Amino acid sequence: MRLSFNQVANSLKTLIDDIVGSEIVENFELLDAEHRAFPPLQSPREGNSFTDQSWSTADQIAQAAGTYVQENLGAVTGCGAAPTDECALGYLTALAEKAYRRSLTDGELVRLTQLYNTAFKDAGATVNESIQYGVYAIFQSPQFLYRTEFGMDANGSGPLTQVELASMLSYFLTDDTPDEALMEAARSGQLASSSELEAQVDRILQTEAAKINLHGAMMSYFAYANLETQVIQDDAFDGAMRNAMYKEAEMFLDHNLWSEPLESLLISKRSYISETLAPIYGFSTFPPADAVLVDDTFYEVTLPENRTGLLTQAGFLANRSRPDHTSVVGRGLLIKNAFLCTETREPPEAVVDAIEMLTANNPDASEREMADLRASTPACLSCHESFDAYGLALDTFDVLGRYRTVDSHGRPIDPSVVLPPEVGGAAAANVVEVANALADSGAFAKCMGLNLTNYALADVSAGAVSIESCAAQDVADTFAASDGSFSSLVKAVVTSAAFSQRIQGVTQ
Repeated sequence: MRLSFNQVANSLKTLIDDIVGSEIVENFELLDAEHRAFPPLQSPREGNSFTDQSWSTADQIAQAAGTYVQENLGAVTGCGAAPTDECALGYLTALAEKAYRRSLTDGELVRLTQLYNTAFKDAGATVNESIQYGVYAIFQSPQFLYRTEFGMDANGSGPLTQVELASMLSYFLTDDTPDEALMEAARSGQLASSSELEAQVDRILQTEAAKINLHGAMMSYFAYANLETQVIQDDAFDGAMRNAMYKEAEMFLDHNLWSEPLESLLISKRSYISETLAPIYGFSTFPPADAVLVDDTFYEVTLPENRTGLLTQAGFLANRSRPDHTSVVGRGLLIKNAFLCTETREPPEAVVDAIEMLTANNPDASEREMADLRASTPACLSCHESFDAYGLALDTFDVLGRYRTVDSHGRPIDPSVVLPPEVGGAAAANVVEVANALADSGAFAKCMGLNLTNYALADVSAGAVSIESCAAQDVADTFAASDGSFSSLVKAVVTSAAFSQRIQGVTQ
């Protein structure tokens, strides 16, 4: 499994020093945690395997690492400005072991020694140059650029080795190479125990690196970065509004991921509002009486009764609006995909024609009337009955997320719906009741567990874990018996068979 470029940069930051990691991020224009793809290797710039272009980037990063070490020998290597061969080779050997995230094999140690003595020194390189090219070789090697999932027998099924598990766990939680405590647990065989794995998760989740990485992963999953380029034809949607929406999402996730139950992402009645956002949320007087200033101009406030969690967050709604109107179908699909992890297949041509005919024949129909027409059209019903209800419940919010009781033509909006069977099939009077139904059904928690599992696996090109799979159900069942926190969901993923077991691959 290849490392992402961010993981490469983070690893160099840890293995060499902070400066080189930061320089690589800047010079190679790597994305921060909140702008990555989800999972990271799904980005067109990344991919699950190296292409000529991505390999060129990896090679240049390795060269940059070697150059940096050569220019900062005393500070980085501990060998001083004029190192001996013994100290230089000792540094490279220790660095390779940390970079490979395991002990070197006898063959690797011999090759590294020969590389230093023969390819570099015998060819006329100075000690300093030999260190530079040695560092370049280490960070260009497949042992660094990939983490393996072979287990004890690459030709058979079974668990990952302890050091493979440590590597996978660390890159999942921190996007960085394992720390010494985790590697020591792996070397001593402690990661074979679920309780030890959970203890390591608890320890690592207390680090700033883990919080930044997983918070960024959730911001990426919910696509908040798209606010930067979203187009909405509303004068209120200016740069200050975009930034305020993004900041609210950051603060909301930062609090709820680490301090509240997972379901609070759906049903929380508290959020973080600035004066810029106040009109969107219907605050005629700001700050309201119960507001608490928490960050510069942002206050923690109690939301109006018609608001709940992410579903009615201004940035979340604006991010999925059309330039000049909302869409019941678009919002319904958003809820189904993002919160329930169930995809909707592309409609066949005949169904597309039927929908276009319905729209053409009913140009003045309201969103509710169009939904009723789809429900009475067999060709449309089979798909739309699984998501239209969510969009109808959200129709009381305009393109920027302002609450409204009538549509753009002045017609009353009825947000009451009958929910799909997958979330209970009950009636819901509004989006607040929809959010509670999503939380109570367990479908949202299962979806989030599925997302974290696929994020941990990193490469889903060969087929992601699906919502119907036993792997997703296993994580959901473990989480259901926990305290319901996001941290417990992470632990349910890490202790699952999907995380630590691999089946035999197909011979190529």
